Amino acid sequence: ILKQRRKMAEPEFIDRINNPENYPYIRNSDGSVSSHRMAAETDEDGNWYVFPTIQLIDGKLEEFEDNSKAMDSALKTNNFLKMKGKAEALRYASGGYKTKKFKAFRPPASDKADFE
Repeated sequence: ILKQRRKMAEPEFIDRINNPENYPYIRNSDGSVSSHRMAAETDEDGNWYVFPTIQLIDGKLEEFEDNSKAMDSALKTNNFLKMKGKAEALRYASGGYKTKKFKAFRPPASDKADFE
């Protein structure tokens, strides 16, 4: 997969994971922040994909309530990863993508989230 990924442009959401301080986020009612909310779904051929349900579109975060609409958008903009199978996809989407830096990211309470 790594060799295959190097040939393709890296999905936009990967940079948001690796550099969360450079991107907008959603402040949740409990004070936590969200920037991705990953999901895992299959296409009509049974291929598994992971993609964010919160996507950066034209510089603003858009939160998709419907996974199928989020997947459609992600596939159109190459903002997804194709996985080997269900277990890998579900593990990644349920938090396997979170790096130490991403987990540690805590914006100041006074920061204003960039979400409308």
